[in-house]
Amino acid sequence: MIAQTNKALQGALDAIDLAVADCRHENAALIGAKCRGMLRGYDRLYRNAGYETLHVERLVTADLINPETQRTSRTFSIAGKIDIIAQMGNRRTIIDHKTTSEDISDPNAPYWRQLVIEGQVSHYALLAWLNGEKVDDLVWDVMRKPGISPKKLSKADRAAVVSSRKYFDVEMSTETLEALQVDERETLEMYEARLAHDCTTERPQWYFQRRPVPRMDNELLEYAGELWDHGQEILNTRNSGRNVRNSGACMMYGSACKFLGICSGYDQPDSDKWQRKQQVHSELELAGDGKDVLTNSRIRCFQTCKKKHYLTYELGIERIDEEEREALLFGTIWHFGLNEWWRFFHA
Repeated sequence: MIAQTNKALQGALDAIDLAVADCRHENAALIGAKCRGMLRGYDRLYRNAGYETLHVERLVTADLINPETQRTSRTFSIAGKIDIIAQMGNRRTIIDHKTTSEDISDPNAPYWRQLVIEGQVSHYALLAWLNGEKVDDLVWDVMRKPGISPKKLSKADRAAVVSSRKYFDVEMSTETLEALQVDERETLEMYEARLAHDCTTERPQWYFQRRPVPRMDNELLEYAGELWDHGQEILNTRNSGRNVRNSGACMMYGSACKFLGICSGYDQPDSDKWQRKQQVHSELELAGDGKDVLTNSRIRCFQTCKKKHYLTYELGIERIDEEEREALLFGTIWHFGLNEWWRFFHA
Protein backbone atom coordinates (compact mmCIF):
# COMPACT_ATOMS: atom_id res chain seq x y z
CA MET A 1 0.00 0.00 0.00
CA ILE A 2 1.05 3.65 -0.45
CA ALA A 3 2.97 4.78 2.62
CA GLN A 4 1.32 7.41 4.81
CA THR A 5 3.69 10.33 5.36
CA ASN A 6 2.13 12.43 8.16
CA LYS A 7 -0.93 12.81 10.37
CA ALA A 8 -2.45 15.67 8.36
CA LEU A 9 -2.35 13.66 5.15
CA GLN A 10 -3.55 10.50 6.87
CA GLY A 11 -6.56 12.28 8.32
CA ALA A 12 -7.41 13.73 4.92
CA LEU A 13 -7.13 10.33 3.20
CA ASP A 14 -9.33 8.74 5.86
CA ALA A 15 -11.95 11.46 5.33
CA ILE A 16 -11.97 10.73 1.59
CA ASP A 17 -12.37 7.01 2.23
CA LEU A 18 -15.34 7.64 4.52
CA ALA A 19 -16.99 9.90 1.94
CA VAL A 20 -16.51 7.29 -0.79
CA ALA A 21 -17.90 4.53 1.44
CA ASP A 22 -21.10 6.55 1.96
CA CYS A 23 -21.50 7.29 -1.77
CA ARG A 24 -23.57 5.22 -4.18
CA HIS A 25 -22.27 6.81 -7.38
CA GLU A 26 -20.92 4.19 -9.79
CA ASN A 27 -17.61 6.05 -10.13
CA ALA A 28 -17.18 6.87 -6.44
CA ALA A 29 -14.09 4.67 -6.05
CA LEU A 30 -12.37 6.30 -9.04
CA ILE A 31 -13.25 9.78 -7.78
CA GLY A 32 -11.82 8.79 -4.40
CA ALA A 33 -8.56 7.64 -6.02
CA LYS A 34 -8.29 10.96 -7.85
CA CYS A 35 -8.81 12.93 -4.64
CA ARG A 36 -6.35 10.77 -2.71
CA GLY A 37 -3.66 11.20 -5.35
CA MET A 38 -4.27 14.93 -5.55
CA LEU A 39 -4.12 15.38 -1.78
CA ARG A 40 -0.69 13.79 -1.72
CA GLY A 41 0.49 16.49 -4.09
CA TYR A 42 -1.32 19.23 -2.18
CA ASP A 43 0.20 18.07 1.10
CA ARG A 44 3.71 17.95 -0.34
CA LEU A 45 3.39 21.46 -1.77
CA TYR A 46 1.69 23.24 1.11
CA ARG A 47 2.35 21.40 4.38
CA ASN A 48 5.05 23.91 5.37
CA ALA A 49 3.31 27.04 4.07
CA GLY A 50 3.10 28.49 7.57
CA TYR A 51 -0.66 28.96 8.02
CA GLU A 52 -2.37 28.21 11.34
CA THR A 53 -6.03 27.28 11.00
CA LEU A 54 -8.56 29.28 13.02
CA HIS A 55 -11.81 28.00 11.52
CA VAL A 56 -12.84 25.38 8.95
CA GLU A 57 -16.17 25.82 7.12
CA ARG A 58 -17.35 28.53 9.46
CA LEU A 59 -20.94 29.70 9.04
CA VAL A 60 -21.15 33.50 9.28
CA THR A 61 -24.33 35.59 9.18
CA ALA A 62 -25.05 39.33 9.24
CA ASP A 63 -27.72 41.91 8.53
CA LEU A 64 -28.10 43.18 4.99
CA ILE A 65 -27.21 46.88 5.19
CA ASN A 66 -27.40 49.67 2.64
CA PRO A 67 -23.90 51.24 2.85
CA GLU A 68 -25.17 54.61 1.59
CA THR A 69 -28.00 55.07 4.10
CA GLN A 70 -26.96 52.57 6.84
CA ARG A 71 -30.48 51.20 6.59
CA THR A 72 -30.93 47.57 7.65
CA SER A 73 -33.14 45.43 5.43
CA ARG A 74 -36.47 44.47 6.97
CA THR A 75 -36.56 41.36 4.78
CA PHE A 76 -33.15 39.89 4.06
CA SER A 77 -30.04 38.90 5.95
CA ILE A 78 -26.80 37.56 4.45
CA ALA A 79 -24.85 34.39 5.16
CA GLY A 80 -21.99 32.27 3.92
CA LYS A 81 -19.83 29.32 4.90
CA ILE A 82 -16.17 30.33 4.74
CA ASP A 83 -13.87 27.47 3.77
CA ILE A 84 -10.84 28.47 5.84
CA ILE A 85 -10.00 31.32 8.19
CA ALA A 86 -6.31 31.13 9.02
CA GLN A 87 -3.49 33.27 10.25
CA MET A 88 0.16 33.67 9.34
CA GLY A 89 1.96 35.69 11.95
CA ASN A 90 -0.39 38.54 12.85
CA ARG A 91 -2.24 38.52 9.53
CA ARG A 92 -5.73 37.01 9.36
CA THR A 93 -6.63 35.35 6.05
CA ILE A 94 -9.74 33.97 4.35
CA ILE A 95 -8.83 31.07 2.07
CA ASP A 96 -11.42 29.87 -0.43
CA HIS A 97 -11.06 26.52 -2.21
CA LYS A 98 -11.80 26.21 -5.91
CA THR A 99 -11.73 23.27 -8.34
CA THR A 100 -11.62 23.77 -12.10
CA SER A 101 -10.84 22.04 -15.37
CA GLU A 102 -9.33 25.22 -16.83
CA ASP A 103 -5.70 26.26 -17.08
CA ILE A 104 -4.41 27.82 -13.85
CA SER A 105 -0.66 27.70 -14.46
CA ASP A 106 -0.69 30.81 -16.66
CA PRO A 107 -1.22 33.93 -14.50
CA ASN A 108 -2.91 35.63 -17.46
CA ALA A 109 -5.29 32.75 -18.18
CA PRO A 110 -9.01 33.65 -18.53
CA TYR A 111 -9.72 31.73 -15.32
CA TRP A 112 -7.78 34.25 -13.24
CA ARG A 113 -9.22 37.22 -15.10
CA GLN A 114 -12.72 36.11 -14.19
CA LEU A 115 -11.79 35.63 -10.54
CA VAL A 116 -10.71 39.27 -10.36
CA ILE A 117 -14.40 40.24 -10.31
CA GLU A 118 -15.75 37.09 -8.60
CA GLY A 119 -18.00 38.13 -5.72
CA GLN A 120 -17.52 35.14 -3.43
CA VAL A 121 -14.49 36.35 -1.48
CA SER A 122 -15.98 39.83 -1.32
CA HIS A 123 -19.08 38.26 0.21
CA TYR A 124 -17.00 36.45 2.81
CA ALA A 125 -14.82 39.45 3.60
CA LEU A 126 -17.90 41.64 4.04
CA LEU A 127 -19.48 39.08 6.38
CA ALA A 128 -16.33 39.02 8.50
CA TRP A 129 -16.18 42.84 8.54
CA LEU A 130 -19.82 43.14 9.62
CA ASN A 131 -19.03 40.75 12.49
CA GLY A 132 -16.10 42.87 13.66
CA GLU A 133 -13.48 40.45 12.33
CA LYS A 134 -11.93 42.30 9.43
CA VAL A 135 -9.37 40.15 7.60
CA ASP A 136 -6.01 41.21 6.24
CA ASP A 137 -5.74 38.90 3.22
CA LEU A 138 -7.93 36.92 0.84
CA VAL A 139 -6.56 33.92 -1.04
CA TRP A 140 -7.86 31.69 -3.82
CA ASP A 141 -6.71 28.10 -3.24
CA VAL A 142 -7.27 26.48 -6.64
CA MET A 143 -6.89 22.87 -7.75
CA ARG A 144 -7.09 21.79 -11.38
CA LYS A 145 -8.86 18.49 -11.88
CA PRO A 146 -6.74 15.60 -13.16
CA GLY A 147 -6.44 15.25 -16.90
CA ILE A 148 -5.22 11.65 -16.66
CA SER A 149 -7.26 8.48 -16.12
CA PRO A 150 -6.38 4.83 -15.43
CA LYS A 151 -4.48 3.63 -18.48
CA LYS A 152 -3.83 0.35 -20.28
CA LEU A 153 -0.49 -1.27 -19.56
CA SER A 154 1.67 -3.41 -21.82
CA LYS A 155 2.47 -6.97 -20.84
CA ALA A 156 6.07 -5.94 -20.14
CA ASP A 157 4.94 -3.06 -17.90
CA ARG A 158 2.68 -5.36 -15.91
CA ALA A 159 5.46 -7.91 -15.54
CA ALA A 160 7.85 -5.24 -14.30
CA VAL A 161 5.40 -4.14 -11.60
CA VAL A 162 4.79 -7.72 -10.49
CA SER A 163 8.53 -8.36 -10.37
CA SER A 164 9.48 -5.21 -8.43
CA ARG A 165 6.19 -4.99 -6.48
CA LYS A 166 6.42 -1.24 -7.03
CA TYR A 167 4.81 1.34 -9.28
CA PHE A 168 6.24 4.88 -9.37
CA ASP A 169 8.38 3.86 -6.39
CA VAL A 170 5.32 2.92 -4.33
CA GLU A 171 4.92 -0.61 -3.04
CA MET A 172 1.78 -2.20 -4.39
CA SER A 173 -0.65 -4.36 -2.44
CA THR A 174 -1.10 -8.09 -3.00
CA GLU A 175 -4.54 -7.34 -4.45
CA THR A 176 -3.05 -5.11 -7.15
CA LEU A 177 -0.33 -7.62 -8.03
CA GLU A 178 -2.93 -10.37 -8.39
CA ALA A 179 -5.18 -8.14 -10.48
CA LEU A 180 -2.35 -7.48 -12.94
CA GLN A 181 -2.29 -11.16 -13.80
CA VAL A 182 -5.68 -10.81 -15.51
CA ASP A 183 -6.30 -7.08 -16.03
CA GLU A 184 -4.49 -4.93 -18.58
CA ARG A 185 -5.37 -1.63 -16.96
CA GLU A 186 -4.01 0.15 -13.92
CA THR A 187 -5.79 -0.63 -10.69
CA LEU A 188 -7.06 2.36 -8.71
CA GLU A 189 -4.10 1.94 -6.36
CA MET A 190 -1.72 2.19 -9.31
CA TYR A 191 -3.57 5.13 -10.80
CA GLU A 192 -3.41 6.95 -7.46
CA ALA A 193 0.35 6.39 -7.30
CA ARG A 194 0.87 7.72 -10.85
CA LEU A 195 -1.35 10.74 -10.26
CA ALA A 196 0.41 11.49 -6.97
CA HIS A 197 3.76 11.37 -8.77
CA ASP A 198 2.48 13.67 -11.53
CA CYS A 199 1.14 16.36 -9.20
CA THR A 200 3.96 16.02 -6.67
CA THR A 201 7.06 15.66 -8.84
CA GLU A 202 6.23 16.33 -12.49
CA ARG A 203 3.65 19.13 -12.65
CA PRO A 204 2.66 20.53 -9.24
CA GLN A 205 2.09 24.04 -10.64
CA TRP A 206 -0.20 22.60 -13.33
CA TYR A 207 -2.47 21.24 -10.59
CA PHE A 208 -2.19 23.74 -7.74
CA GLN A 209 -2.10 27.51 -7.44
CA ARG A 210 -2.67 29.95 -4.63
CA ARG A 211 -3.27 33.58 -5.51
CA PRO A 212 -3.97 36.61 -3.31
CA VAL A 213 -7.19 38.48 -4.01
CA PRO A 214 -6.80 42.25 -3.52
CA ARG A 215 -9.90 43.85 -2.02
CA MET A 216 -9.71 47.45 -0.78
CA ASP A 217 -12.23 48.82 1.69
CA ASN A 218 -13.91 50.86 -1.04
CA GLU A 219 -14.31 47.69 -3.14
CA LEU A 220 -16.04 45.90 -0.26
CA LEU A 221 -18.33 48.90 0.20
CA GLU A 222 -19.09 48.78 -3.51
CA TYR A 223 -19.91 45.08 -3.20
CA ALA A 224 -22.14 45.84 -0.19
CA GLY A 225 -24.04 48.30 -2.39
CA GLU A 226 -24.41 45.71 -5.14
CA LEU A 227 -25.62 43.18 -2.59
CA TRP A 228 -28.26 45.61 -1.36
CA ASP A 229 -29.36 46.23 -4.95
CA HIS A 230 -29.62 42.47 -5.58
CA GLY A 231 -31.81 42.17 -2.50
CA GLN A 232 -34.10 44.90 -3.84
CA GLU A 233 -34.28 43.17 -7.23
CA ILE A 234 -35.15 39.84 -5.61
CA LEU A 235 -37.81 41.55 -3.47
CA ASN A 236 -39.31 43.29 -6.51
CA THR A 237 -39.38 40.01 -8.43
CA ARG A 238 -40.97 38.26 -5.46
CA ASN A 239 -43.66 40.93 -5.17
CA SER A 240 -44.39 41.04 -8.91
CA GLY A 241 -44.35 37.26 -9.40
CA ARG A 242 -42.55 37.75 -12.72
CA ASN A 243 -39.83 35.09 -12.63
CA VAL A 244 -38.46 35.48 -16.15
CA ARG A 245 -36.76 32.48 -17.76
CA ASN A 246 -33.29 32.72 -19.32
CA SER A 247 -33.13 30.20 -22.15
CA GLY A 248 -29.38 30.80 -22.43
CA ALA A 249 -28.89 29.10 -19.05
CA CYS A 250 -30.78 25.89 -19.84
CA MET A 251 -27.66 24.01 -20.97
CA MET A 252 -24.94 25.65 -18.90
CA TYR A 253 -22.01 23.55 -17.65
CA GLY A 254 -22.53 20.96 -20.38
CA SER A 255 -25.81 19.48 -19.13
CA ALA A 256 -29.47 20.37 -18.91
CA CYS A 257 -30.74 22.44 -15.99
CA LYS A 258 -32.61 20.18 -13.58
CA PHE A 259 -35.67 22.42 -13.96
CA LEU A 260 -35.77 22.24 -17.76
CA GLY A 261 -38.74 19.87 -17.71
CA ILE A 262 -40.76 22.30 -15.61
CA CYS A 263 -39.85 25.34 -17.69
CA SER A 264 -40.62 23.54 -20.96
CA GLY A 265 -44.01 22.29 -19.77
CA TYR A 266 -43.18 18.58 -19.59
CA ASP A 267 -43.33 18.53 -15.80
CA GLN A 268 -44.89 20.42 -12.89
CA PRO A 269 -43.40 21.49 -9.55
CA ASP A 270 -46.13 19.56 -7.71
CA SER A 271 -45.55 16.26 -9.53
CA ASP A 272 -44.29 13.21 -7.67
CA LYS A 273 -40.75 13.88 -8.95
CA TRP A 274 -40.28 16.87 -6.65
CA GLN A 275 -40.35 17.65 -2.95
CA ARG A 276 -40.14 20.79 -0.85
CA LYS A 277 -36.91 21.44 1.02
CA GLN A 278 -37.15 22.32 4.68
CA GLN A 279 -34.26 24.75 4.23
CA VAL A 280 -33.41 26.18 0.80
CA HIS A 281 -29.67 26.61 1.46
CA SER A 282 -28.64 22.97 1.56
CA GLU A 283 -25.01 23.88 2.21
CA LEU A 284 -25.79 25.87 5.39
CA GLU A 285 -27.18 25.01 8.82
CA LEU A 286 -29.68 27.82 9.25
CA ALA A 287 -32.76 28.23 11.40
CA GLY A 288 -36.02 28.44 9.48
CA ASP A 289 -36.51 27.88 5.76
CA GLY A 290 -33.75 30.29 4.66
CA LYS A 291 -35.90 32.01 2.04
CA ASP A 292 -34.96 35.45 3.35
CA VAL A 293 -31.21 34.74 3.47
CA LEU A 294 -28.91 35.92 0.69
CA THR A 295 -25.76 33.93 -0.12
CA ASN A 296 -23.26 34.29 -2.93
CA SER A 297 -24.67 31.14 -4.56
CA ARG A 298 -28.18 32.54 -4.42
CA ILE A 299 -27.13 35.86 -5.96
CA ARG A 300 -25.38 34.04 -8.81
CA CYS A 301 -28.45 31.89 -9.38
CA PHE A 302 -30.68 34.97 -9.53
CA GLN A 303 -28.32 36.63 -12.01
CA THR A 304 -28.30 33.48 -14.15
CA CYS A 305 -32.03 32.78 -14.34
CA LYS A 306 -34.85 34.26 -12.28
CA LYS A 307 -37.02 31.19 -12.87
CA LYS A 308 -34.32 28.87 -11.55
CA HIS A 309 -33.90 31.18 -8.56
CA TYR A 310 -37.63 31.05 -7.88
CA LEU A 311 -37.80 27.26 -8.02
CA THR A 312 -34.64 26.84 -5.92
CA TYR A 313 -34.90 29.57 -3.30
CA GLU A 314 -38.49 30.84 -3.28
CA LEU A 315 -40.54 27.71 -3.96
CA GLY A 316 -37.68 25.60 -2.58
CA ILE A 317 -38.11 22.32 -4.46
CA GLU A 318 -35.65 19.53 -5.26
CA ARG A 319 -35.85 16.31 -7.25
CA ILE A 320 -36.60 13.27 -5.13
CA ASP A 321 -34.37 10.95 -7.18
CA GLU A 322 -31.64 13.45 -8.08
CA GLU A 323 -28.15 12.00 -8.40
CA GLU A 324 -25.16 14.23 -7.87
CA ARG A 325 -23.21 14.86 -11.06
CA GLU A 326 -19.72 13.40 -11.16
CA ALA A 327 -18.06 16.82 -11.38
CA LEU A 328 -19.94 18.07 -8.32
CA LEU A 329 -19.27 14.83 -6.47
CA PHE A 330 -15.55 15.22 -7.11
CA GLY A 331 -15.67 18.70 -5.59
CA THR A 332 -17.61 17.45 -2.58
CA ILE A 333 -15.23 14.58 -1.81
CA TRP A 334 -12.19 16.80 -2.42
CA HIS A 335 -13.53 19.30 0.11
CA PHE A 336 -14.07 16.56 2.70
CA GLY A 337 -10.41 15.59 2.47
CA LEU A 338 -9.13 19.15 2.25
CA ASN A 339 -11.09 20.32 5.28
CA GLU A 340 -9.73 17.47 7.38
CA TRP A 341 -6.21 18.34 6.22
CA TRP A 342 -6.63 21.95 7.32
CA ARG A 343 -8.03 20.93 10.74
CA PHE A 344 -4.68 19.35 11.57
CA PHE A 345 -3.03 22.79 11.50
CA HIS A 346 -5.40 24.33 14.03
CA ALA A 347 -3.81 27.20 15.94
